[in-house]
Amino acid sequence: MNKRTPLETIELLDAAFNRGDLEAVLDFYEETAMMVVQPRRLATGKAEIRAAYESIFANLKRAAAQEKTHVIETGDIALFSSKWNFTGRFANGDSASRESFASVVLRRQADGNWRIVADKSWGPAILD
Repeated sequence: MNKRTPLETIELLDAAFNRGDLEAVLDFYEETAMMVVQPRRLATGKAEIRAAYESIFANLKRAAAQEKTHVIETGDIALFSSKWNFTGRFANGDSASRESFASVVLRRQADGNWRIVADKSWGPAILD
């Protein structure tokens, strides 16, 4: 799968997330990437990111959608920013929803694909 632009990369990541394809989701991250799992809780490296997504996929039927997006690209680095929303349902039937703002740093790889270096989807909640 060729990821030609940072925006296409995020669109493909969202599609993989929404269908629950863990391996495809992980392919969008560099080996040493970090992800804000929740405010004050980081997952660093693919093993920890895998564990975070395994928990999400096991406990929540979900859908994520970007509402507005913006990309700043310079050389092999890109900053993706978005307003996005998330809806889902826990295994016990309770519903979940969240609207937030994401900041994602991507790096172009030697093969031309973009992978995530840092993923923060919690917006200003990380400042609390």
